[in-house]
Amino acid sequence: MIPVSASSNALHKPDLSSSFNSTVLYHARRGADGKITDFSLVMLNSSAQEMWGYSQHELAGRSISQLFAETDWQFLLHQFSLVVEYGRSVRFEMEHSWQRDPSVHRYDMLVTKLEDGVLVCYSAIVLPAQTEPVQQQTDLLRKLFDDSSCLMQMLEAVRDEAGEIVDFVCRMVNQPCLDQMRLAESQVVGQRMLPLFPGLLPSGAFANWVAVMETGETRQQELYCNANGYEVWVDARYIRHNDGVIATGFDLTATRLAERKHQQQAELYKTILDTALTSITVLEAVRNTDGKIIDLRYTLINQERLRLAGKSESFFMGKRLTEVYPGMVESGVFDRWVEVIETRQPQKFEVNYHYDGFDDWSLCLGSPFGDGIVVSYTDITKQKEDELQARQQADLLNSIQNTSQIGISACKSIRDAAGTIIDFQPVFRNATASHLHRHPPNEPIKATLLEDMPSLKPSGVFDRYVRVVESGQPDQFEQHFSSGGLDGWFEFSVQPWEDGFVLNILDTTSLRQAEREKVKQSTILQQVVDNSQAGLVLARPLRNELGTIIDFRYVLTNEYNARITGWTVAAMADALVSDLFPGWQSSDLFRRYAEVVESGQPQRLTFPYEAYGMEGWFDGSFSCVDGCLLYTYTDVTPLKEAELAQQQYASLLEQVMNMTPAAIVLNESIRNEAGEIVDLRMTKLNQMAVDLLRNPIEKVQFRRVSNYIPGSLDTPLFAQCKGVIETGNPARLEVPWGDRWYDFSLARFGDGVVLTVHDITPMREYRQKLELANLELKRSNENLQSFAFVSSHDLQEPLRKIISFADILTTQYAGQFDAPATDIVKRINTSANRMRLLIQDLLAYSQVDTRQDSFEPVNLTRLIGELQEHELWMTIQQSNAEIHLGELPTLMADRLQMRQLFQNLLSNAIKFCPKGDTPSITVSSRLVKRSDLSVQLMSSKLEKDQATETLFAEISVADNGIGFDEKYLDRIFQVFQRLHGRSQYSGSGIGLAICYKIAERHNGAITASSQPGQGSTFRVYLPVRKG
Repeated sequence: MIPVSASSNALHKPDLSSSFNSTVLYHARRGADGKITDFSLVMLNSSAQEMWGYSQHELAGRSISQLFAETDWQFLLHQFSLVVEYGRSVRFEMEHSWQRDPSVHRYDMLVTKLEDGVLVCYSAIVLPAQTEPVQQQTDLLRKLFDDSSCLMQMLEAVRDEAGEIVDFVCRMVNQPCLDQMRLAESQVVGQRMLPLFPGLLPSGAFANWVAVMETGETRQQELYCNANGYEVWVDARYIRHNDGVIATGFDLTATRLAERKHQQQAELYKTILDTALTSITVLEAVRNTDGKIIDLRYTLINQERLRLAGKSESFFMGKRLTEVYPGMVESGVFDRWVEVIETRQPQKFEVNYHYDGFDDWSLCLGSPFGDGIVVSYTDITKQKEDELQARQQADLLNSIQNTSQIGISACKSIRDAAGTIIDFQPVFRNATASHLHRHPPNEPIKATLLEDMPSLKPSGVFDRYVRVVESGQPDQFEQHFSSGGLDGWFEFSVQPWEDGFVLNILDTTSLRQAEREKVKQSTILQQVVDNSQAGLVLARPLRNELGTIIDFRYVLTNEYNARITGWTVAAMADALVSDLFPGWQSSDLFRRYAEVVESGQPQRLTFPYEAYGMEGWFDGSFSCVDGCLLYTYTDVTPLKEAELAQQQYASLLEQVMNMTPAAIVLNESIRNEAGEIVDLRMTKLNQMAVDLLRNPIEKVQFRRVSNYIPGSLDTPLFAQCKGVIETGNPARLEVPWGDRWYDFSLARFGDGVVLTVHDITPMREYRQKLELANLELKRSNENLQSFAFVSSHDLQEPLRKIISFADILTTQYAGQFDAPATDIVKRINTSANRMRLLIQDLLAYSQVDTRQDSFEPVNLTRLIGELQEHELWMTIQQSNAEIHLGELPTLMADRLQMRQLFQNLLSNAIKFCPKGDTPSITVSSRLVKRSDLSVQLMSSKLEKDQATETLFAEISVADNGIGFDEKYLDRIFQVFQRLHGRSQYSGSGIGLAICYKIAERHNGAITASSQPGQGSTFRVYLPVRKG
């Protein structure tokens, strides 16, 4: 066999064999690694056997490597392996010569995967000779059509003006195809297909024909038609032929109808089995190696049997009979079933089965079925009980009649000549009935019914008796009687009996009273439910046809639940939950309802709920009561929020403990029998404490302090801890530990103590350095005081002499010097005075912080007034200065330093006024808060006192002087810093520095604002203190 093409597109267009006549099934052979090494022939049809020239018996089991030449079988192995591995069919052409016919034949082969093998379908390809006349080809084609047993039809495309295929015309059809169509050849050949067979469009056949024409590819489909109630199935294949299609096919109708019938029968048998009122089970024999039946296995069981057993089908299937019901052996039923299988004779018997938790009677019927048995069980327990009751009834009838609380009577009709019932004659009464009729028991019955109880007529009861007899229909009703010695409610049950009736009368007066009491109790119960401080819901589940719970209906609820849900009790009564709360089936609450009902297991949980306008935490209890869901709950939102807040607080406290820079240890006391504290146990530590102890927390927590720190019980720290626990008074002490110092803060907590530990080693070192610095500062201050003394006395004394001698030279010897000498003397005097002023200012500057005078109330208005009258009087007179004084506060301050502060500011305001202008100075004040002060004014000293000084007096000194550029603001308050030369303005350059130091000593500040040529404003900020 020589492969010609592995692609269906390469098939010759004049292919006249559109159906595969020969079929061969091959099974894959695999090596140890699972790879396919060969294929074995399993079976082949008669057509293939004829081509091979061998029977299936001779070919079965042989491999393709044995059946084909080397090149052929290698090619087939490759193609078959691809089909098996990828599951995709492949179609190709091959050439092959047979032993019986050495000529080469070409075959169209279709290979399809079937389990772990391939199904190969092939047919010979007939290639018409090109030189044959057209008529000869047509005759040949006609002969092939007529001789083929499959359905064949040749179609020619019908196109519109655009060349689009709009229909097909039948050009040739064989007889099997006509038979299936139930038409004559003249009705088909030459006819367009769509008008003839409209079902071609919906079936997809027409679309397949067009696709074959457009692609040239062969197509296959199973075609189903139903015309006029006549159903047809065809396995159809379409190939292109010239400008048309050749359609071939096999009639599958018989097969499909048989399959349908088989399916319908199977469904019918299953339906019959499942709808049977009898329990039916199919069991197969389980045999040992000797062939002896040792057990039976379930293979089929109907619904009735499952219902009675209360089990699912999976519980039985595949299990052994004695595994499910061990009592079958002891009861002898198992031996009966074995006998049926072995003798092939059915058996029928009754058995009282009181094993495996059962106690019932069954009528059993076993029939052999294969190597097993079909068993049907009919529960005759009721019948047996009825038989027993029938036997007992005769014995108990008299006692029942005479002890029954129901009056039983039997009456026959009394009719007139026209057949109308005019009365009834009682023929039987039990003791209760006789008592109701006010007759002694066993008294002969003589009077008719109306004679005995005339009130039956006007009450309508007599007419109801007549209607029961005439219609043959029973009647039941309740009637109140208050005549004939009767006063109460009675329930009548009337049954037709021959030409009369049997009457049962029950005195229901007590029941009526009980009902009234029940209504009363129900009302009380509803009040109790409504006043309960818990929500209550009783809801009945609703199921779909599959038995799945799809909703719940309210049966009972209360006012608490109505208040929570926002619906009234009346609105919820008998309402579907989904009607009030749409979409609730997707909630966790619905899932829990259904879960509790299905499982029957109660649940209790606390959960958050936020939907349908409800929001909060609820503590709910779910249980199943008589198939209904009982849900009771309380709103625990406040408790839960408090709990969550407590948890958050605990978490926050934990974070704070771990984030605080101090080590924190919680210790509980350990006491002896006498109640004395003998040790401490570390119960909680923060991370800093763990780091301090240099061990993981699991090695420290819950250990005794004495075990972890030997000798700690003899330390003052342990004694202090005991004292804090006993007295409750906190304590604090500094303790050296190793080369470090620690500050311990102790506070009682329960029956223990909380230790807060700070490493103060750097602080102690800083404190020592600070003490040394203070000593140095003290020495420096003493030196400064000495310097001030020297400046005040030793330095000023020579200056006074120089000034005095210069004054003598100027006054007494003025005429003896020439002009240069006189100028020199003046310069000496001026320099000496300037030097004296400088020394005085330096002395004042150095004494600002060394003054020990206490603060006193100082009225600034009065103080500045005194300056105007004394120290500044001459300067004001010489400059004609104007001082506008506003209302100034009285402050706690050093009076002398305040005098010097404002004297310096006012002197500067007068001094730095442009020549020719009259100085104008305004002094005002206002109160400001610490928060209003700028950051630049907040000196370290001011910051230190910020806890006590919150209010400041702002005293402003504004002038019309020359002003200055504010970029020099920091410079003007420094010592010896001048913005102008001495020749322009006199002064030492220390005055503003003294002002700055005085303001700072008073925990205040000073600043200024100015522009050149626009004057200046100096602002002094002094704290407002109480004296």
